[in-house]
Amino acid sequence: MLRRATWVVLVVGFIALVFTGTASAGIETITGIVRAAAADAPEAATVKVGDVAYKVTKDDNGKTLAKEAKDKKAEIKGTVEEKDGVKWITVISAKLVE
Repeated sequence: MLRRATWVVLVVGFIALVFTGTASAGIETITGIVRAAAADAPEAATVKVGDVAYKVTKDDNGKTLAKEAKDKKAEIKGTVEEKDGVKWITVISAKLVE
């Protein structure tokens, strides 16, 4: 019984260690300039906030943002994740700002 309890504690501890090291997604609001990611991919966009660039996930909301806010300043609410050192935002809502 003690041996089984020890294994359970070790497994739970390992799982906690693994998940603590991963970047978690969180909802944020960012304001920046929306740019086309590439000339040959107008549905792909990045948002520049100071020195930080966020790649926009290419779902329906992201494609709409890329199309309607290109080269404009926008306030974007979305889920932000970091993958391989690159920040990604999945757009929940967006509005143009002056």
